[in-house]
Amino acid sequence: MQVFRNALILEGRELELSRGVLVVREGRMRILRGFPPRKGSCTDLKHGLVLPPFVNAHTHVGDSILKEGYLGRTQQEVVGPGGVKFQVEKLPRPKVSRAIRRTLVQMLKSGILAHCDFREGGVEGVKLLRRLQVSPLRSIILGRPDGSLEEILRCSDGLGFPSLEVAERFKGLKLPEGKFLSVHVSETRDAEESSVRHFGKGEVRRALEMNPSFLVHGTWASGEDYRLLANRRVPIVFCPRANHLLGCGSPPISLALRFGVRFFLGTDNVMVAEPDMFSELSFAWALVRRDDPRAGDEEARKLLAAATVESALFFGLSWGPLEEEKEATFMVLGDTGFWGLEKSIATVVNRASRTNLKGLYVGGEKLEL
Repeated sequence: MQVFRNALILEGRELELSRGVLVVREGRMRILRGFPPRKGSCTDLKHGLVLPPFVNAHTHVGDSILKEGYLGRTQQEVVGPGGVKFQVEKLPRPKVSRAIRRTLVQMLKSGILAHCDFREGGVEGVKLLRRLQVSPLRSIILGRPDGSLEEILRCSDGLGFPSLEVAERFKGLKLPEGKFLSVHVSETRDAEESSVRHFGKGEVRRALEMNPSFLVHGTWASGEDYRLLANRRVPIVFCPRANHLLGCGSPPISLALRFGVRFFLGTDNVMVAEPDMFSELSFAWALVRRDDPRAGDEEARKLLAAATVESALFFGLSWGPLEEEKEATFMVLGDTGFWGLEKSIATVVNRASRTNLKGLYVGGEKLEL
C-alpha cells in the first residue's frame, strides 16, 4: 500500500478541489480526509496538486522531423495537398522514426498519457506508429484510407480525414463498433466560405451528415454551428496555438462554453507546435479571457477538464476521474503555490508548465521520466 499525504486533489469529473490523503492499494485509489493510515509507504507530496494526466486529443506526429517547416508559408503550403508536411515521404525512414519516437517520449515527460493521431501514409503509416509505441503512452491512431478500407480499419482505431472533400467520398460508411470517425472542418476562412458558396452550408453542417465521432478545429464555424454541435452532442477538438501559427485565426472556444459543446484540446502538427498541453491550456485561456473578460474559475475548470478527464472518458481510456476504487493513474504538480489558493484551477491553467510536473503515476507506479 502507498500513501500520499499533504495533497490537494482534483476529484471527480468536475475536478472539485479537496485536501486529503491519497491511498493506493493494488493499483486502485482511495481518498481519505484527515491523517494518513499508519501502515504503508508514505510519500509527502509537499502540498502538490494531484490531477488526471493530459490527453492530447489531436496530433500529427509524422512531421516531427520538419520542425519550423511552416516558416514563410501559408497553411495550405504547409499542410494542404502537396504541402511541406508531405516532404516526410522523401526522407530516410530511420530518421523519421527517430523523430517521431522523440516526440512520443517528450509527450510522456510533459504529463501526456494519451494522444489521438491523424496518421498519414495509409496502412503503413498506421503500422509505423504502432511499432514506435512508447509504453505506457496510449496512441489512438486514426488512419487515412489509402488502398484497402477494410485493412486500414483493422489496424487503426478509426478514420481521420484531412478534409471534407476526402471524407465525403465515404459518405454513408458505417464503421465497426468501437472505431472513431473524425474530420478537419472550418479550419480556414477560405474553406468555410467556399463551403457556404458551393453547398449553401458550412463545413460543420456537412460533416454532421456523416455522423462523426468528433470534429477538429471549427475555427470559422458560426454560433449556429456550435448550437447544432451541442444539440447533436458531437465533441470538437480545438488547436489554438497551431491555428495561430498557421495564420488560420482563433478557435471560438467561448462559443463552445456558451452553448455547452463538449470539447477537447490538441496540439496538432509537431512541425508547428510542441506537443505541450501546459502551453496549449495557457494559450486557450488567453483566448477565452480575450473574448469574455468575465471568464473566471469555472471556465478555467472546463478548460482543464477538456485537457484531462473529459477526453479520457470520451476515448474510453482505462483511467478517468480521481474517484474511490478507480485506477490510480494521475500526475502531481508542485512548486506553484497551489496549496490553500481558492483559484488553484485557474492557476494551473494560466501558470503551470512542464517544470511543475513532479510525478506521473500509472496504476500507482511512478514513471521514470
